[in-house]
Amino acid sequence: MDKKALRGQVEAKLETALADFSKDVSNKKFKKHIKKASKILSDGLLLPGKKAIPKKVAVKEAKVLPKKAAPKKAKKAAKAKAPAK
Repeated sequence: MDKKALRGQVEAKLETALADFSKDVSNKKFKKHIKKASKILSDGLLLPGKKAIPKKVAVKEAKVLPKKAAPKKAKKAAKAKAPAK
């Protein structure tokens, strides 16, 4: 849905919801205020999509994985190989 179509829908809904207030103000001013309100409301409704992560950043994030601890057997073998004092 594009901006203009969304704004037109918001304008139509506001006009029907605020029809009672149009009697107090001239038709021209009422339309102008409805248009401004629909513009403000529709700005928050159209959110941009998520941006893709650049490949360089994704590769860096993948390389920064924590190192896994060595299994217990490997630790014991490493201690056995160490020279005694």
